[in-house]
Amino acid sequence: MKLTHRSLPSSRLKFEVELSVEEVDGYFQHALKHLAETVRVSGFRTGKAPTDLVKEQIDPTKLREEAYGLAVQACWREAVKDLKELPIQDPEVELGDFEEGKTSKLTFEFDIRPEVRVGNWEKIKLGKTKEEEVTVKEVEELIDSLRRAHAKTIAKLTPAKTGDKVHVDFEGSLGGVRQTKLSSKNFPLVIGLANTIPGFDEQLVGLKIGDKKKFQLKFPKDHFDKELAEKLVDFEAEVTEVFDVILPELNDEFAKGFGHKKAEQLTKAIKEDIGSRKKEERFVSQKARWLAEFEKLVNCELPESLLIAEVERSRQAWRAFLQERHINEGEWLMARKLTLEQLERDWHKAAEASVRIGLGLAEVAKVQKKELKSNEEFQTLLDGLVRKTIK
Repeated sequence: MKLTHRSLPSSRLKFEVELSVEEVDGYFQHALKHLAETVRVSGFRTGKAPTDLVKEQIDPTKLREEAYGLAVQACWREAVKDLKELPIQDPEVELGDFEEGKTSKLTFEFDIRPEVRVGNWEKIKLGKTKEEEVTVKEVEELIDSLRRAHAKTIAKLTPAKTGDKVHVDFEGSLGGVRQTKLSSKNFPLVIGLANTIPGFDEQLVGLKIGDKKKFQLKFPKDHFDKELAEKLVDFEAEVTEVFDVILPELNDEFAKGFGHKKAEQLTKAIKEDIGSRKKEERFVSQKARWLAEFEKLVNCELPESLLIAEVERSRQAWRAFLQERHINEGEWLMARKLTLEQLERDWHKAAEASVRIGLGLAEVAKVQKKELKSNEEFQTLLDGLVRKTIK
């Protein structure tokens, strides 16, 4: 077995293995012996028949595949013996002729972890951001949402007013064409608090059970579905149910439902929770700034396999986003005047930053003799590094 190797760009290695006639024949003999254990020849116990008779019973293609598999395994074990860095992907294997009585050549290509140099990341300094106070309004809004989540409803026959809950059937049309994504049956909403197109719930004020109404609404400029942004949509709606909404009082009894004895304790806990959330949001912002600075300090080749995997994650996330909202890929791209090629370039650029940061943090962990076996350990390391730089 003659083995040679050379380095390729982007932290990639190429190994070439030349096999002699004797070595190739040896793999075929080994494969034949292994397959013979499963072949039955009349007059002989399994595995005891003469080799020539067994070989006649075995498909030549199957024998070659078995021998090839054994050769690849043996050559791969030999190739990685002296590697300082283990491959970060399964090797791509290229095989020339592989037949008995002939020499053969196998080629392995694979990515390895590149040499990573990280500048003095400890000099990254983040100034403390101003702590945002929790306002009375924020506490009141959260308490109000809790009360609404535990509200009672009473069906009524009188017209709907602001604050009432209604169920409505509606269909939306764009340019005279019915849009499935703008239509629904028995859709629940609270007038004045509905998370719908601005103005939709207001059109239902004054309607009672069975009342129908036609109206037009212009979608906002910043609507997530660019196909509908700033478009005038025709709606036909029918109210199917109307309810009075009875909110529970903010008292000690209500507080007990959330594990507190007193209403004041619930209010205090809510204020602390909002404060903790704001603190976490502030830290997430600081972490993003730190990562942007850290990336500039990382110098290394980026293995193509890692970039491809990262781009694929972005691609799958995008497609899941569209699927959940029943949006066509082509229409989404057209509405944003984008091509899939442009989007792929953006994903690749983001992948480069993500991979570079990941390799840089792995190098920091290596220097600090910390093992990163899970995403949780990775995040713990990152959070610790960021907190040390906040002054």
